[in-house]
Formats: sequence, structure tokens, C-alpha cells
Amino acid sequence: MIAAYDAPPTAHGLVLVAVMAGGWPAVISLCVYLVASVPRLRRRAARERWRDVAIVFATAALALYVWGCSRIYFLYGHEGGVDCFTLDDLRRGTKLDGVSGSFTPLQLTCHMSDGHSLDIIVPGYLNPTIAVLLLLGLVCVLRWMLLRRTVQRKVGS
Repeated sequence: MIAAYDAPPTAHGLVLVAVMAGGWPAVISLCVYLVASVPRLRRRAARERWRDVAIVFATAALALYVWGCSRIYFLYGHEGGVDCFTLDDLRRGTKLDGVSGSFTPLQLTCHMSDGHSLDIIVPGYLNPTIAVLLLLGLVCVLRWMLLRRTVQRKVGS
């Protein structure tokens, strides 16, 4: 049996540990910053609000990514072998050929002897949600930069 502290062999356990060790404190720090900035929100200029909204989207995306890495790290040893097989696979006598992992997009895939693959542990909605949050954050950053540049031109004139 693989304990929770044993790294999954195909998902580069040290990288997962590093992502979790740096990711969770970063998420908590960003959340503290955002909560602390709420009282000043009404006094801030519109451009600074765009920056804060971008930080909200980036924080949410980072939290989901780190949560997905945590799921792979802690659940792979407990559920991975079970999730790789469906009832049809067991009836056909299909065997597990291997397991592969990826960090972008975040996934853990079982490869079966009959040629088909099955994604496990990482929910299907995770990667598209992270992508949408990052795109929304990018739009907010671009808007913030545009407003900042406009203000700098007015001050310079």
C-alpha cells in the first residue's frame, strides 16, 4: 500500500511537493492581501480595481491548480489502481500498461493493454476552469495597463 507521503512515481513527486509547498502559502497570502484591501476599495481609482480583480482571478486559478496537484499527490496511491478499471475492463481481462501524468494540462492518465486510456483523479472541469480564470485575469490586467497608460499620458501633458 502506498501511503499519502509516497510520491506517485509517474507524476514527479518532488515537483508536486514543490508546487504544493509554494502554492498554498501563495494562495493564502493573496487571499489575505485581497481581504485587507477591501476597506480601501471604494477610495481606489478604477484602474487599481481592475488590478485587484485580476489578482482575484489569478488567485482562484492558482488555488484550483494547487488543489488538482494535491489531489494527484494524496489520492493517487489510494484510488489510482481502482479508478483505472471499469467493470467492462475487468470482464475483458484488460491489464494496466502504465500511468502517465502531465502538469499542463493537469492530468493523470491510465493506459490499458487494449489501447484505450482513462483520465483519473483530476476532475474534467478543472483545466477548462483554470484556463477561463486565467483569460479573465489577462483581460483585467490589459484593462489595468491601458488605464494606467492613459493616466500617465495625462500627467505627462
